[in-house]
Amino acid sequence: MERSRPQRSIISTGITSFVLIFVMLSLLTFAVLSLVSAQANLRLSRKSADRTSDYYAAENAANEVLMGLVRAAGSGSGALEDYAAAADVTLSGDSAAYEVPLGEDQILAVELTLPADGGPCVIRRWQAVSRYDWNSDEPLNLLGTGALPILEDTED
Repeated sequence: MERSRPQRSIISTGITSFVLIFVMLSLLTFAVLSLVSAQANLRLSRKSADRTSDYYAAENAANEVLMGLVRAAGSGSGALEDYAAAADVTLSGDSAAYEVPLGEDQILAVELTLPADGGPCVIRRWQAVSRYDWNSDEPLNLLGTGALPILEDTED
């Protein structure tokens, strides 16, 4: 008597291969998405680190000018005016104002009150300010003319 070999169904082999291919494609898709997300996070982290280091460099420069103003105000005999002219500081009465570059598109604006009696100075403004003027009245053409005819006014 002849032994018969168990028959393997072609359908079961095909379904298994199809599921395996689907799983591999899914894993590949998730791997690519993870890589793209990681690269975007790296770019954002570098921009944030650059922005932070630019801010601290500007803050250190502003503190140097502030300390120079305090020293010059304490020494008297026109030293404050000389230092202000050298450091590009605007003096008006007992107040001083100056700006320090903060990256390409911002400045660190500082305004302070210098005491006449050698006491502590009062910082009235220490703020990062954008160099660009924003005009909210400029229209934005988000949709071209005729892009959505339903929204256009029609006369009946």
